[in-house]
Amino acid sequence: MTAPHGAEHTVYMGKSRLQRLPYEIIGFIVQNLDLEDVFELSLCSRDFQYLIRDERFCRAVITTKAPYALETREAKRTGFARALRRLVKRRSAVSQAYPYLIGIVGLADSYVYHGGVICYIVEARPKRRLRILDLHSSANVELVVDIPTLISKAVLGTRKSTRYKFRVLHHAAGITTCLFSFALPNTENWLLVFKAGEQTIFEPLRLDSTARIFVRNNEEFLYFGTHSDDGGDGFRRWVLRGFSIKENLWFPKKMQLSNLVGYDIGSTACFEVIDDYFYGLSSQTAFEIEEIDWTSYYYCFRFRLDDPDARKTQVMKRQDSWRRHHSEGPIDDRWSLLKLEKDENSGKVKIIECRKEWLAGKSGSRRTYYTKEVVFPATYNDGDRPVTNSNEDISDDQAANVIEYLNRPKSATSEERSAYNVHPGDDNSTFLFSRGKTHRSSYQPSSNAFIDLIDDTSTEQVDAQCLRLRAGSRRLKPVLLGASNDLAKLHGQLRLEVEMDRLYRPNQICMWPPKLEPPSSDLALKEIYNILNPPGYQGNIMATSDERSVVYSTGGSSGELKALVYLSFDPSTKLHGMQRWGSGRLLPEGVKGGLQWDGNDSTCDPRGKVDRLCQPAGEPTVQGNPKEMNSFGLSDRSSLPERAVFSSGGIPLPAFPPRDEDKTPWVWFERPMYRELPGKFTFDEVRGHYGRF
Repeated sequence: MTAPHGAEHTVYMGKSRLQRLPYEIIGFIVQNLDLEDVFELSLCSRDFQYLIRDERFCRAVITTKAPYALETREAKRTGFARALRRLVKRRSAVSQAYPYLIGIVGLADSYVYHGGVICYIVEARPKRRLRILDLHSSANVELVVDIPTLISKAVLGTRKSTRYKFRVLHHAAGITTCLFSFALPNTENWLLVFKAGEQTIFEPLRLDSTARIFVRNNEEFLYFGTHSDDGGDGFRRWVLRGFSIKENLWFPKKMQLSNLVGYDIGSTACFEVIDDYFYGLSSQTAFEIEEIDWTSYYYCFRFRLDDPDARKTQVMKRQDSWRRHHSEGPIDDRWSLLKLEKDENSGKVKIIECRKEWLAGKSGSRRTYYTKEVVFPATYNDGDRPVTNSNEDISDDQAANVIEYLNRPKSATSEERSAYNVHPGDDNSTFLFSRGKTHRSSYQPSSNAFIDLIDDTSTEQVDAQCLRLRAGSRRLKPVLLGASNDLAKLHGQLRLEVEMDRLYRPNQICMWPPKLEPPSSDLALKEIYNILNPPGYQGNIMATSDERSVVYSTGGSSGELKALVYLSFDPSTKLHGMQRWGSGRLLPEGVKGGLQWDGNDSTCDPRGKVDRLCQPAGEPTVQGNPKEMNSFGLSDRSSLPERAVFSSGGIPLPAFPPRDEDKTPWVWFERPMYRELPGKFTFDEVRGHYGRF
């Protein structure tokens, strides 16, 4: 690293030895620090501010330590210093369960959230609309798709169909995939693929089955799968089919996943498109209800998106896919989590699994998060188990391989896990929330934290709802020089427990927002709770999350619209009309220290009406039927925002070029629905020394 412009080597009186070190020596020190430690070091003195402010220095640091993070990929556009600060703050916010922004972003009947984009449907018949909003990019407009017009253009002969079902399955790389089903005169299911941002409708496909249907895609290829193929032994198999987006062509052959046993996506099975490969993963290896083998292995495979050939599919070797030994104790399947994720630091694909286990015969269970690197053989067809194509016969060699696998002796040995790949979570003594009160549970390895969305309602409040975030994170201990190393004498779970105790501090448990103890006069805190738990929109919670946000729907128990609540840990995320929080007590429970609050902040809006969320000051109240009015002052049906002509400031909204053949457009731009709704706050000004990103 070379010294940045303005970096001085002059030694000043009164400075510590560390402050007097040359820039180059600090560069060598930083090479052995985590990003979080680099950030904390920069806060120690003004002399170290260049660690997070100098572009050249930050570029070297972030491209070395987190080259595959989203912030790093966007750094050429946003700046490397800004990207480094944004990355560290995002990870810190996740580990403390302390979002930078919360808000109600829409009212809908259903929604899908993936990759920072929320797709939500409003079934205000006959105006059935699909709205697509990019939350991660802080979009000030959203795409609106007229569902009846889309269907009539995509599937011929359905123009007069009024009784049908339409739901979004997936959205990625600007491409939306939906399932269209109707029963008159005959039952038909269609897969609709379109790119609303370019007014493009791709070739639809009539489906034979929709059992457990899922979709994954990138910019060039799309794959969908159903759990519908008969394996001949009484058990169904997954079957895949691909689509070339550039060529607008469905692949003629299907691929049967004869060895992938799990059927519950997110719990026992996982499918992902990462880079140029399609990945499949299962935590089960036998179709029988009772496992015969005493040792459990993962089953993981991948194939190139442009070449879905079973003969070229890579499968993890058995010695690389060890999962657990059954003697470690029984598992509570209700808490199981299984996913594949690309590591932000190394770029390697890793298996992430959560298991709630009764370890070593203990009376209490504990949630534990395991990570394992995915390793494939160097050549094709070098795995332990073949992947069979349903359109091809099984060869004699493949059949022999299957028989050999089934006849293998049952292993009684266990592998040794590394403490770096095991994160012990809650046990019965620290976690008192049942599975029914935990609406979302996830693990973020980049933050070394697990995070839950819990309902912290007391037993006396039967009909109330009190959603809060709860996170548990761990940090490495300082290295102890000269410490005795007797781990070689230990084995199994005992060795792992000792190693984790030496390497890591105990979990730091944080909950946000702070507990609201009734009766409370903290009106500002009540307003936060009214955003997270909108009055009149409670129950039926469905949540999803990723590495930088949590989204959930709540309400709609009587067929009414649900409120969509968005919590972002990314300091760069903004929503039009949001207000900066300037007063109140918002430090998460479990975080030591205090924040400096500015009570004179002119942007603060301490409203007195906190029994429900109300219209923002200065905006007219929407008139409507009192029976149809919701707690936001907006009608569920008739008063939803219509086609908007101008955004704020009188700037025209973007528009698609006119097409002569399209007299009735099926997609257009509108102002986001969230602009018509109250309840959006950002907390970027009240985080003490973290300041602006």
